[in-house]
Amino acid sequence: MTSEQLEQLAQLVADKIIAELTKPPEDVTFHKEVDMFGNVKYFNRKEILEVQLNQLNDQREKLLNEEKYELLIELEEIYDKIKKEYDKL
Repeated sequence: MTSEQLEQLAQLVADKIIAELTKPPEDVTFHKEVDMFGNVKYFNRKEILEVQLNQLNDQREKLLNEEKYELLIELEEIYDKIKKEYDKL
């Protein structure tokens, strides 16, 4: 590549980066949980509950595989409470 082509490529990359950084936060696509400055993105209450339900579901599967039924009962009680709150929102 010639120096002129390298300069054009550098300008193209710089323009692309500037375009990504100037997008409104909801249009930023490179991270879902962290904004462009490395700060944790704020979620609404329903999104937080959905993540918690997914995590509890994963933990439920692990407990079933390990045959820890007492913990499973407690986990399902917690899951039901969160699910009720999620359904209200």
